[in-house]
Amino acid sequence: MSISVRLLTAIIVFFLSYSHCYTRQPEHFEGDRPKLVFGIVVEKMRYDYLERMWDSFGDEGFKKLVREGAFCRNASFDYLNNQTSPGYTTIFTGVNPSEHGVISNVWYDRLSGSAVESHSDKKVTAVGGSFENGQRSPANLKIETVGDRMRKFQNFKSRVYSVSMSSRGAVFSGGFSANAAWWFDVNSGQWMSSSYYIDSLPGWVKDFNSKNFPEKYSQRAWEPLMGPEKYFSQYGSDDKSGLFKHNLRQLSRKSDDFELLRESPFGNVLTRDFAISLILNENLGNEGYTDKFILGLSATGDIGQKYGVFSPELQDAYLRLDQEIAHILRFLDENFGKENVLVFLTSDQGAAYPEEYIKTSKIPSGTFSQAAATALLRSYLNASYGEGDWVEAYHSRQVYLNRLQIEESNIQLGEIQMKSARFISNMTGVGRTFTAEVLTSNNFTGGLDYRVQTGFNPGRSGDVILYLRPGWQERSVTEEATNQPVKDSHVPLVWYGGNVNNTIINRPVNMTDIAPTISFLLNMPYGSDFSGQPLMELAR
Repeated sequence: MSISVRLLTAIIVFFLSYSHCYTRQPEHFEGDRPKLVFGIVVEKMRYDYLERMWDSFGDEGFKKLVREGAFCRNASFDYLNNQTSPGYTTIFTGVNPSEHGVISNVWYDRLSGSAVESHSDKKVTAVGGSFENGQRSPANLKIETVGDRMRKFQNFKSRVYSVSMSSRGAVFSGGFSANAAWWFDVNSGQWMSSSYYIDSLPGWVKDFNSKNFPEKYSQRAWEPLMGPEKYFSQYGSDDKSGLFKHNLRQLSRKSDDFELLRESPFGNVLTRDFAISLILNENLGNEGYTDKFILGLSATGDIGQKYGVFSPELQDAYLRLDQEIAHILRFLDENFGKENVLVFLTSDQGAAYPEEYIKTSKIPSGTFSQAAATALLRSYLNASYGEGDWVEAYHSRQVYLNRLQIEESNIQLGEIQMKSARFISNMTGVGRTFTAEVLTSNNFTGGLDYRVQTGFNPGRSGDVILYLRPGWQERSVTEEATNQPVKDSHVPLVWYGGNVNNTIINRPVNMTDIAPTISFLLNMPYGSDFSGQPLMELAR
C-alpha cells in the first residue's frame, strides 16, 4: 500500500473515531442529575456552633449531614462587610460584592440622594401581605444566579423557588428568573410575594395562610427543650439556674404583632412547614427536570442578635433546629430518595462576639459613633476647604462625599478622599481606612486590602471605607442599636446527596465556590463568569 493510500486511510479512521466521540452523549449524565437541589441557609451561623453543640445534637440532623456528606471545615466569605443581602447573593451568584453589586443591606444612592434597601423595587407591588413589605425584587442585582443558569440550561423547564422569613434572603437566593420568592409579613402574619414574580396568591398559599399558624405559634411558651445539663453557661459562669421561659404574646407590644416569631424557634418551624407545603403543592422534583429550592432560616440569626451567641436561648434554638433538619432530611428521603437530591447547608454570615464577652476577656474594645465621626469630619473639611456640605451620607462604615460640590470647587476627588481617610484614621477605634481611588486603581491579591476590595463596588460604595479595630462596635446614627463591624466570616458548609462523596475537605473553600459546584454536579457549563471554583472532591 502506498504512503498516500495509508495516509488517506488513517485520516478517514481518525475522522470516523472523532465524529463518534464527539456525537456520543455520556449515558450517565441524565441519570446522575438530581431531581431537586435543596439549599439550606441558616442565618448568622458560626462554624463553631457545630462543635460547641455537637454532643447535644441527635443523630439524624446536623450529624447525619456531616457523617454521610462532604464536610468543608474551612469555608468562609472573602470580603469584609458580612451582612444578609451580600451573603445570600455571594452564595448564589458565585462572585463577590465587587461584581454582583449587593454591597450591604442598605447603601447610599447618589442619584436619588437617599438610602436604598438592597432589594427595594418601587415598580412592583405586594402580592398578599402589607404594601410596605411587597416592593421587593432582585432588580439591584448586577449578575445572574445559579438558579437563573439552571433555568436557561433546561430551557426554562426547571422550577426555582425560595422561602425565608427574611425578604432579603428570599429575593437574592431566588435570582431574576425564580418562579416565586416567598417571605413572611410580620404585619399580617401572612406569607407573601411581589408582582415581580406572580400576579396573585396561588390557592395553596391562601389555604396555608388561612390556617393561622403564626397566631397558634405565638400562643406557645418557649421553654428549654432539654435539661440544664445540655446547656453551657454564658461567659464561663457555672450558674445554669437562669434558664429561660418566654411567652411570645405577653412579650409582644401588640396583639397582632408577629415580629417576635422571627426571634423564636417557632419562626423556623413555620418556615419549614411552608417550605414542605410548597414542594408538595408545586410538585417540585417530579416533572423530569432538576428543580431548585432554597430554604432560608432566619430565626436563629435574630435570636442570636437579640440574646447573644452564648445565650441559652440560642443554644436551645439550635437544638430545636437540629430536629428540624432531621425532619427535612426524612421528608426528602421519603419523597425523593437520598440518591435523587443534592442538599447543601451553609450560612449567610458569621456572628460577632457580644460586647460583654469581649470585656470579660480584657480585650481592648469600645463603641464607635458614626454620628460623632461624621460631625468631626464635616468640621475638618469645612476648615480645610471652606464652608460646604462636603459629606453627603454615611452607611455601613462608608463615607459618601459630595462629589458635585467637590467638582464645582475644582478639588481633586482623590485628594479630598485621602485627606478624609487620614483624618478618620486618627479616630479612636478605627484600624485602617481605604479610599475609593486606591481600591479602583490597584489589584490586591491578599490580606485586609483584598477583603475590602472584594466588597467594594465603584458605583455603590463610598469614598472612604472604614475598618474598625477588633472588639470595637459601631453605634448607629439613631443610637438605637449597635452593629458589629467585624464578624466571623468562617461558616459551616456541608453537602449531602446521592452524587456527593462522603469526605472531609480541610483546604480553604470560598463561598463563591458554591454556585460553580452546583453547576458542576448538575453537569452544567461553568466558566469565567464565576469567581469561585467547583469542589471537585465532592463528585463520585
